[in-house]
Amino acid sequence: MISLLPPMERIFEHFKFLIFSIVLILTFNTTIGAEKLSPELWRTEYHILKTTESNYLSNLHSMEWIPFHGSLALGFEHQNVLVRVSYLGETNMWEQNALYLENPVAYVDSITVFQWEGGKLIATQDGDIHPKRKSIFSQHPYPLFSLNVNSIKQNKEFFILYNSLSNLFISPEIYDEETILSEVFGVRDLFFIYFGIILIVFILNAVLFGLTRNSSFLYYMLYVFTSFLYQLSFTGYAKIFLWPNAGKWNDQSMVFFGSIALVSVALFSIRFLVLQKRIPVVYQWIRILIYLILTNAVFSLFIRSIWNDPIVHILGIITSLTLFGSGIYLLLKKLEIARFYVLAWTILLISILCFNFYALGILSDSIIFRHAIQLGTMAEMLLFQFAIVDRLMKPKEESIVKVERESKQNSRNQRIASLNQEDLIYQINHILSEEKLFCDEDLNVNRLSTILGIRSDQTSALLNERLGVSFTQLLSKYRIEEACKILKEDPSKNILTVAFAVGFNTKSAFYESFQKIVGKTPTEYKKSLNS
Repeated sequence: MISLLPPMERIFEHFKFLIFSIVLILTFNTTIGAEKLSPELWRTEYHILKTTESNYLSNLHSMEWIPFHGSLALGFEHQNVLVRVSYLGETNMWEQNALYLENPVAYVDSITVFQWEGGKLIATQDGDIHPKRKSIFSQHPYPLFSLNVNSIKQNKEFFILYNSLSNLFISPEIYDEETILSEVFGVRDLFFIYFGIILIVFILNAVLFGLTRNSSFLYYMLYVFTSFLYQLSFTGYAKIFLWPNAGKWNDQSMVFFGSIALVSVALFSIRFLVLQKRIPVVYQWIRILIYLILTNAVFSLFIRSIWNDPIVHILGIITSLTLFGSGIYLLLKKLEIARFYVLAWTILLISILCFNFYALGILSDSIIFRHAIQLGTMAEMLLFQFAIVDRLMKPKEESIVKVERESKQNSRNQRIASLNQEDLIYQINHILSEEKLFCDEDLNVNRLSTILGIRSDQTSALLNERLGVSFTQLLSKYRIEEACKILKEDPSKNILTVAFAVGFNTKSAFYESFQKIVGKTPTEYKKSLNS
């Protein structure tokens, strides 16, 4: 373990510098969002079409129109929504040569824009189920239409038909030639940084997994990779670069990859927090949730239903709150490694609330609130990364240095003279042998002292005086004995699996301790069992 710390420290320092630089760039980028045309000059109204209104284009002016401002979130309802956009200003002095209409979310099945040309309504379509058009900024992820300026000058209105099996979010934004460039390039730069960060995090975890063989990094790599695929679908870039003509698959891919990402973060949390040992009831509950999420994910691949998306959202909320609550519980139990984990979930949940408040019109439109989900997941990924590295970098024997310094002034006997030593030694043996707390890889002298109700320096002194070992030596002894027991019962068991099961978090630390105590490497020991 000691031999791995210097390169890990360098990686961690470079990583912190990189994150600081990215945050500065991202903060600057969020201040340069495009200015839309004055909303006071445009009125938006909507009408939810009934199944009997098949001939709606001939009854546009007799419909009951409901006004709305900014955005309109209608939730998970499979329905056709017709929007009327009217220009309220004078057109005789109008200087606009070109106008563009954007709906700033990618997950809409179909958007049809109707404009008057020659006394008839001409339709233009975009959305998930339509092939990506090759014009009007073809690499822009959101549905984007060119508006006929002459048509608006003459009729002062146009219509938009929305249809989606996903969460229907309606927010027609109108730009002129100059501001559409700012919008397109601003979105491009934001997602370039966003996906760049995800790629860097993935590579970093691959390096750290190669150095430590710690399965936390492996589960986290799976989470980062599936989140990458989910966000590609969510933001619309998957349709541009991966499956431009895949039609309904783009909507299905959101449900599928979102589900797998959710399962991945649950598996990572189980491993990182060691929930199977620390909170067994929660561990079993999360396993049930994982099975339900996977069932819905597989179902979504074959049958496209209105229920797929809301089900994964509901299960996602339950799972997220369960994991968040587990982190808080363990943090209150003095498990310090849970601090970054809890902070990560806190920021993500805040970002989800911000996006929903924006969608409901409670928060004003801004590039930060519009992309709150992406910003929140990015922050969550970075904080999870800090949590893993913090866990490995955190000294296991912080208080031993203090004990050694104090030994010049106070003898061990003085520190433990007032203690019931026999009872404490019994408690230590019981905790380690009966409760097998040594299998918890985050067990340290501070935590054991908290359980015993004494100071950490007293625990170290007690072990030295009564048992003649340090805390690390005692812990290694119990762990290696348990490892030998497991290998005897099942010699075919994978060595690395055994190492993690008994509380080691790196392969090198396990091999070093095993050879020191047993006199053989784990591989040699396994061979001796078979001979």
